[in-house]
Amino acid sequence: MKGQINVILALVLALIVALLAVANVEQVTIHYLVGETRLPLIIVILGSAVLGGLVVGMLGWVRLFSLRRQVKLLEREREEWTKNKAGNHDGESVSLER
Repeated sequence: MKGQINVILALVLALIVALLAVANVEQVTIHYLVGETRLPLIIVILGSAVLGGLVVGMLGWVRLFSLRRQVKLLEREREEWTKNKAGNHDGESVSLER
């Protein structure tokens, strides 16, 4: 259900950006450090939206990679803990040190 809500929100936001871009078609001047360019505002709006989406996507990908690595580490710790617990025949408590 959460995935469906995210898709619907993304579509609504994309529609808002598209409407905003289509309503603003006049030429604008963009000043860079080394020069300037004149482009239609629709290109600037859509380009900014695409770049923003790419940045957010890349940050999400980095976070996902980090969490997967953390899950693998915790799974290894759990396996070691269960092996130590199974190998402990006297019922002594086992402590994991980090």
